[in-house]
Amino acid sequence: MRLFNSKVQHIMDEMISTEREYVRSLSYIIEHYFPEMERLDLPQDLRGKRSIIFGNVEKLWDFHSQYFLKELEACTQSPLSISSCFLRHEDQFGMYALYSKNKPQSDALLSSHGNEFFKQMELGDKMDLASYLLKPIQRMSKYALLLKDLIKECSQSQEQELSDLRTAEEMVKFQLRHGNDLLAMDAIRGCDVSYRQAQI
Repeated sequence: MRLFNSKVQHIMDEMISTEREYVRSLSYIIEHYFPEMERLDLPQDLRGKRSIIFGNVEKLWDFHSQYFLKELEACTQSPLSISSCFLRHEDQFGMYALYSKNKPQSDALLSSHGNEFFKQMELGDKMDLASYLLKPIQRMSKYALLLKDLIKECSQSQEQELSDLRTAEEMVKFQLRHGNDLLAMDAIRGCDVSYRQAQI
């Protein structure tokens, strides 16, 4: 296969460098914010709510640090084969839909009780916890953008690579949409319950 143009290499470099940064951010949440949930002065309303505040961050971190980052790094010399990294882990990317579904509950808990508590320990960091918890959503959008950029750089003769990249892009977009669909279903159920209670 021909040597890749510098644009493709640049996109690949960005994919890997931002992935490393993303893994560091997830690690930061686990190392610095998880222990705060054990503090004796934790507000009563936050006790036992780790899974609501953080969703499945730990599973996301495990997947990206143990598998996905390493696989992306292995594609440095053949950037267009990157689609296989995504398609091989389609099930794991389903974790993002669940993360998105949980996010409004997390946001509500943080805005009502958590922001003040966690603000006390920002550790000289520029970002607050809410910003860190937005990163998984932003990461999926970034994947979609970078895959789209790679597709643009493919020539029509690279049919298989083009097809695989499009499939990977569609999978990422599907998980983003699926998270929103799950949220909408929750909202409908919530309205239904409220309506029934109002009828009683």
